[in-house]
Amino acid sequence: MIDIDEKRLKQVEANIYNANGICCTFCADVTNEDKVIRFFKDTVDEWGHLDILVNSAGRDSLSPPVSEVTLEEWNKTIGPNMTGVFLCCREAFRYMEKQKSGGRIINMGSSSAMLASGPGHSPYRASKHGMMGFSKNILIEGKDKNIGVTVINPSHVKTPMTEIIDKGFYDGSQKAYLDGWLDEKEYKEGIYASCIDVENVAEITLYVATRTPDVTIPQIAIYPTHKIHRYGMEV
Repeated sequence: MIDIDEKRLKQVEANIYNANGICCTFCADVTNEDKVIRFFKDTVDEWGHLDILVNSAGRDSLSPPVSEVTLEEWNKTIGPNMTGVFLCCREAFRYMEKQKSGGRIINMGSSSAMLASGPGHSPYRASKHGMMGFSKNILIEGKDKNIGVTVINPSHVKTPMTEIIDKGFYDGSQKAYLDGWLDEKEYKEGIYASCIDVENVAEITLYVATRTPDVTIPQIAIYPTHKIHRYGMEV
């Protein structure tokens, strides 16, 4: 596992060991090319091969309408959500394409990878649309190399990222722009309480990860039932 947050990384590592699992951790920023290259090399040196990559690192951006978005906000979002995905996928391809068994890449998207559900949040939606386009391209490139590519589009999931939105913030202390984004249930019960449990996403990810190379699952969406009026089958 690679994560920029060392405290959280160590906690997840401890949880895995407590469940009788094994893992290696690497604290780094996925937008740092040298660190990503080192991470993949160390991983293959340790385990001998690379079967699965899950790109779940990312940053939310509940930013205001575009006229108020700073370049700093744009770059802070595009970095992990697009550049990090590119770097990790590139390194995964470099190892997987040399393996007869190929491999499988899973990129975590969002409903924002497919549509804009309200004003604001343009850096985030641009980053997820870009990730989707990139994933479509490498899906084609992996066809004859037994490298499968799947985008999972979860939306409104109970994580620390959604928990702080109820306080009016995102990414720590950034003020969240919520106009036109929330529905009646979320106004009444709170955003976090209206989200789905993260275990749903984990189980879908495990299912995709364990398919054989002859099976391709290009895309899966999952979100709370009360959001059907907004998302339908468009995500």
